[in-house]
Amino acid sequence: MEIIIETTEQDYIDFYRDYALKKNWLWRFLIFLVVVVISPGFVQLSSFYLINLLFIGIMLVPFFFGIPYFFSKKRIRKAYDNLLHPTGQKTYKPFASGIEIIDKTTTTFLRYEDIKQVAKAGNFVFIITQHTGYYLLPIWCFSSEDQVMHFLSVVTNGIAHAKGIQPKTPFTFKPGYLVAILCLIPVIGFFAGLVVFILGIIHYKDKVFIIMGAIGMLITIAMYCSIIYFAQTSSTVNDGFSDITQTQLNDVVKSIEFYKLQNGLYPDSLQQIETKNSFISIDDPLQTFKEKKIVRYQYQKMGNKYLLFSVGKDGKPNTSDDIYPTITGADTSKLGFIRK
Repeated sequence: MEIIIETTEQDYIDFYRDYALKKNWLWRFLIFLVVVVISPGFVQLSSFYLINLLFIGIMLVPFFFGIPYFFSKKRIRKAYDNLLHPTGQKTYKPFASGIEIIDKTTTTFLRYEDIKQVAKAGNFVFIITQHTGYYLLPIWCFSSEDQVMHFLSVVTNGIAHAKGIQPKTPFTFKPGYLVAILCLIPVIGFFAGLVVFILGIIHYKDKVFIIMGAIGMLITIAMYCSIIYFAQTSSTVNDGFSDITQTQLNDVVKSIEFYKLQNGLYPDSLQQIETKNSFISIDDPLQTFKEKKIVRYQYQKMGNKYLLFSVGKDGKPNTSDDIYPTITGADTSKLGFIRK
């Protein structure tokens, strides 16, 4: 096989962009998604999850895409500066032990053990060497796509044989990956991710499918964990439950007083008024939400009087944030409710 190529400085400029933008782009994108989804659970920039998601995503874009782009571009530009004759016409002839490279003035034999990487980026095939920089082969200089893949296969196998390692299959973006992207969507992504993960192991035997499936499940899990964490720590959510608690306590007082009118004494426990009135709730919504189990209001009968309150946001009784019923428009002297 003999490949005759001719490169210009513009080819190298175009290659810098393609190489820097596309190098490890899939892995960076997947990791970026995971970090963006998980981060709002630890960094609260706003009380709204989606706003946190947007802000964190904008802040992380330079770290995952901008900085790697400029560093990759700088490295490949430095390698270009090490080349003696980067532009002009060259002939590449792959052999069993290496590649013969012929230009107008010299003939170079590049041994496979001296090649660091060979791959395709955009419209170019590139060969990065251990010491002398790299070589660029525009795709249009090949007779067909099959010749491109054959050249990559010959060189890859030659490198593997020379170094005594297993040859690596060049990464290609398969159409099936577009379907696997569905697993990155929160909620449905968990089930799609599970399917993709299993198919990646059993059917496709493709590590990209496996990773995308695992990340899809993690994104949904992380999103729900973030929402739960936000709900438990957000002052807005706590204030909302506090308002509900206040309203319910006011209704409980009315039920307790009505119980006494009917029975001549106050109930020994709140369960007694709940039995009489199925529409009344004696469960503290603020504490039930925080503790993830049913927590009753604090009630204590004291002869012809009683105490009634919620322990508030801190979950501790007899502190400044305890919530008591508010009684308005009534003669409080006729009521048995007392407040510490």
